[in-house]
Amino acid sequence: MPGETLIVPPAIIGPMVEINTGARRVVSAETFRDRTASFINSINEMIRENCRKLMVPCVDISKALAIPEKPDLLDPQYAIGDNAHLNIDGHRRVAKAFHEEYFRDAPEFDVVVCIGDSHTQGFPLRDNSRNGVPIELDIDSPHQYPYWLVKETGRTFINCGIAGNTFYGIRNRFENDVIAHFPDHCCIQGGTNDSLLGYSLDESIEDLLFVVNKCLEADITPVVGTTPPLGF
Repeated sequence: MPGETLIVPPAIIGPMVEINTGARRVVSAETFRDRTASFINSINEMIRENCRKLMVPCVDISKALAIPEKPDLLDPQYAIGDNAHLNIDGHRRVAKAFHEEYFRDAPEFDVVVCIGDSHTQGFPLRDNSRNGVPIELDIDSPHQYPYWLVKETGRTFINCGIAGNTFYGIRNRFENDVIAHFPDHCCIQGGTNDSLLGYSLDESIEDLLFVVNKCLEADITPVVGTTPPLGF
């Protein structure tokens, strides 16, 4: 979730820290944490509700990555240490959720495009130079959840994740990064940067639903992941 560096002054939680958020205002760490957690919780409820209404698959990435007794917090065993980005175990965990909650019992599929933010791209341990190219296990980095879905299913997965993307960013590149590959499925994952940048819930959900509906119009099955929690 690259962006400008937000300097958070000391609050009751401890010393000054730096959080890369892309935010333009300095706020207390406690306020920032509460605001982002509230956004993520709310957008996940809206994702689940809209997926039920539209009868499209929803994979609960948030639940898969959270500390069981603290569902608002990213489990540190799945993070690289910056409270946000996933390590290789985190990507394997996301792949497991997509497989167990949808692809294992899905109707036949051949080509899946995965579009999203750094949780899809694999930032910072995978660059996006092979975005749009089918994943090859002997070439591509395992620091991305689509790699593990290829390993599990043997099908074609294409990683089109870009670190820092919001749902609006995903919406804007949907035609070039999804439709152009003629997939039968599209994994959609985002929301983290919407929360960090202070987007409104209504705007973010509108952008996500635009992508979902574009998938349905193109006879592509959208598989929507919930937004992972942050660690702070």
